[in-house]
Amino acid sequence: MSSKRKLPATAASTTDDWSRPNSFNKLLKNLKKSSKRSTTFRPTSSIETPVNNAKTVTHKNKKPRLAVTEVPDEITGDDFPAENGEGFDNNSGVIGSGDVEDMQSEDGSENGDDAELEDELADDQGDSDDDAEGGDNVEGAAEDDEDEDEDEAGAGADPFFTQFSDSISTTLPLAAAQLSQNAWILSKDEDPILKSIISYNMPNSNSSLVNLDQTVSLESLKIKTRLHTPFKSLNEPLLPTVDQTTPFTPLQSRLIPPLNTYKDIMFTNETHATARELRHMYCLHAVNHVFKTRDKVLKNTAKIKAAGEEGKETLDIRDQGFTRPKVLILLPFRNTALEVVKMLIALSGTKQQDNKKRFMDEFGVDPENDVVDPKKPEDHKKSFAGNIDDCFRVGIKFSRKQMKLFAPFYGSDIIVASPLGLRMVIGAEGDKKRDFDFLSSIEMVILDNSEVFLMQNWDHVQHIFEHLNLIPKDPHGCDFSRVRSYYLDGRAKNVRQTLLFSSLQTPHLTSLFQTQSHNPTGRLKILHPLTGTISQVHTSLPQLFHRIPVPHPSQSADLRFDFFKEKIMPSVVGKAGNVVQGGTVIFVSDYFDFVRVRNWVKG
Repeated sequence: MSSKRKLPATAASTTDDWSRPNSFNKLLKNLKKSSKRSTTFRPTSSIETPVNNAKTVTHKNKKPRLAVTEVPDEITGDDFPAENGEGFDNNSGVIGSGDVEDMQSEDGSENGDDAELEDELADDQGDSDDDAEGGDNVEGAAEDDEDEDEDEAGAGADPFFTQFSDSISTTLPLAAAQLSQNAWILSKDEDPILKSIISYNMPNSNSSLVNLDQTVSLESLKIKTRLHTPFKSLNEPLLPTVDQTTPFTPLQSRLIPPLNTYKDIMFTNETHATARELRHMYCLHAVNHVFKTRDKVLKNTAKIKAAGEEGKETLDIRDQGFTRPKVLILLPFRNTALEVVKMLIALSGTKQQDNKKRFMDEFGVDPENDVVDPKKPEDHKKSFAGNIDDCFRVGIKFSRKQMKLFAPFYGSDIIVASPLGLRMVIGAEGDKKRDFDFLSSIEMVILDNSEVFLMQNWDHVQHIFEHLNLIPKDPHGCDFSRVRSYYLDGRAKNVRQTLLFSSLQTPHLTSLFQTQSHNPTGRLKILHPLTGTISQVHTSLPQLFHRIPVPHPSQSADLRFDFFKEKIMPSVVGKAGNVVQGGTVIFVSDYFDFVRVRNWVKG
C-alpha cells in the first residue's frame, strides 16, 4: 500500500543560516562580478568577439593561464557550449599546473601550545614524499581507470554529475525556496526488509523511490571500476550465497540505490548484526565520491594545461569548492573509527598507507586490556569492546597509489572524527583559537551509531552542523576561477547529503534530520515500528506519570527541573534525608538534564 499527501507549507525563514565574514564578503562580491554566469560556458575559436580586460597570470613554476575578468554584454550563454566539471577543491593555490598534492603553504595560524591541533589544521596539501598528482601523473590520470574516458555527454545517468554539476546553480534558488516552504510531497511504503519507508520529494521532481526489487550491480550504480574488486572481496563474507548475481546483501541492495542518488537517509534499524553491512555500503559510497571528484579535477587540470601549451584560450571550468575535505564521518568511539578506517583502506586499493602504525597504536587496544564483563548483554559487549575513547579526529588523504592517515584537515579528502574531537577544533564564539573553514565544502555527512551521541553530548553534534558549508573566513589558497557558482552563492548546503544511522528513533535525531537536511534531491526515513510490549511485563509495578504545564517550549528545561526538585525528590528522600526503601535509580534521558541533576544532588 502506498499513500501520498502534501505537507502543509510554512512561512519561509527570514534568518540566513550561513554567514559571510565582512572581509571575505568583499572578496566574493568582486569575484562574482567577474565570474558568475547564468550557465557554465567557455569561449571558442569560432567567436570573433574580443574579450576585454584579459590578462595572463603566471605563478612560479607554472604555465601561463588566461584569466578573464570581464565578458562583453553582447556575448551570451547561447554562444558557448556548456560543460559541467566535477571535482574537489584545492587549498594550495592555482591548480592549473596539476600540482594538487605536492604544493605546501605556510601555516598562518597563531602560535599556540597545541601543536597537534596546528598540524591538523595546516593548509599544506601533502608531504614531499607523497605520490604527486602533478606533471606526468596529471597527464596520465585518465589511465588509472577504465571509466576515466567518460565525457560529460555520456555521464548523464551518473548521479554524481547530476548532483554536483555547476549547471545546477541556476535551479538551486527555486529548490531552496520550495524547501523553505516545506513543500515536500510525502509517500509511505512498506518493505519486508526495510519495514516502513517514508519518502519526501519536491513537487515536479523526477526523483522518487527507486524500485526496491531491482537487481543492482556496481556497473549500474556507476561505481568506479577500480573499486569493484576491493568491494567484492570486502563484502563477500557477508553474502548469503557465494554464487549470487549481485555483490550486495539484501539489505544493501535495498538501501544503496537511493543512497547512490544522493538522497538524505535516516535509517533507524541499525543493529550490531547489520552494522558491518551498512558500513561497507557507506564506505563504498564515500570513497567512490572522493575518487570521482579527484579524477574529474585531474582531467580538467590536464585539459587546462594542454590548452595552455597549445596556445589556446584557457578553458573556463568550475569543478571545485572552497576547501578540499568532501566527506565527514562522525563516530562515537575509537573502536568504531578503527573498523571504518580499515574498510576505507581495503576499498582504496592503495599500496601504501602513511602513519598506519601510529593509527593502529592510537585506536587499537592491547588484548589484555580489552576486557568486557561477560555478564553484560550482547549490545553492551559489542559497543564497549576495544578502545572506547570518545575524543579523536583523523584526516585521510587519497592519492593514486597512496593513502595518508592523520593528514592535515585542509589537505584531506575524508575526516573521521567524534563530535567531541571536532568540537574542540571548531571552538565556540569568543574563543581565541578556532577554525571551521575546512567544513565549508563538505558534500557528504555520515553519522553512525547516532543513538550513542545522545548519551555523550548532543550539543556537540548540533554545533558541528551549524558550522557546515559556511563561507570560509580565509581563502586558504583557493583558486576561485574553478569554484562552482553555487558555492559562491552560499548554497553548498543544498547539495550536501546527510546519512544518519541509528538503532532507534528519537525526537533529537528526527529534529536534526528534518532541520539540517537542505538537499532537494529527496529524503528517506526508514523506520522499524516497535510492537507493544507492555502486556508482556509480568512483574506488577506501579507507574505514575506527571504532567508539567509549560507555557512555552523554551521554559521546559527549567520547569522540568524545578518540578523534579519540588515534587519528585521529596517523595524519594525521607524527612531525615535518607533514601526511602533502601535505594532509588534515577534515569535522565537528556545529557543536559543529567548534568544539572547530578550537580544539584552533589551540592
